[in-house]
Amino acid sequence: MFCNNNSKSNAKKRTNLRGFGLIELLVSISIITLVSAVIMTRQSAFNGAVLLRNQAYEVAFDLRQAQLLAVSGTDDGATNVVSQQYGVYFTTASRNSYIIFHDKDGNGEYNNGDVQIGKKGIIDSRFKIRGILDSVGTSQNPVSITFKRPNFDGLFKKNNSPITGPVYIDIAKVGDNNNGAGDVRRIEITSTGQISVVTY
Repeated sequence: MFCNNNSKSNAKKRTNLRGFGLIELLVSISIITLVSAVIMTRQSAFNGAVLLRNQAYEVAFDLRQAQLLAVSGTDDGATNVVSQQYGVYFTTASRNSYIIFHDKDGNGEYNNGDVQIGKKGIIDSRFKIRGILDSVGTSQNPVSITFKRPNFDGLFKKNNSPITGPVYIDIAKVGDNNNGAGDVRRIEITSTGQISVVTY
């Protein structure tokens, strides 16, 4: 009888030494899958935010390039100060591109007489120019932002009418419905020539 109790306790110990049961295994796999899905979603959102920020900085860099071309006096041989005016043209009619131009006629606006500098600025197909706004939030579309020697000041025009700065260019994710926090980067160009990228 003493032997029997000993074998019963050995049988219990063997039962306790088994691995996961089927239900425990399924629960563990479910938890791992859920955690992995959350991590992958967060990683994708983070990558999208980084790409959007980089796109906004690229547009800001092109604005800065036009500003430096104007101030440095880089020109194609013309000595007329009026012709040493460069700018960037934005329109929501072309949400994935913008034009860097040499304002040959010096009117402060992109038109047929002006010369495009380099290739057209291209915005990644995942993003778009969502809006072009003035300081009170009124749409200013299309807009030409120019810089004229000797100052760094930004000059803004829409349909031959001057606009009081600052001007904001909003770059957003395609499909953004104005409600996603961090889905928009705003490029601010002030009348004093400051160019910055802000989250809004």
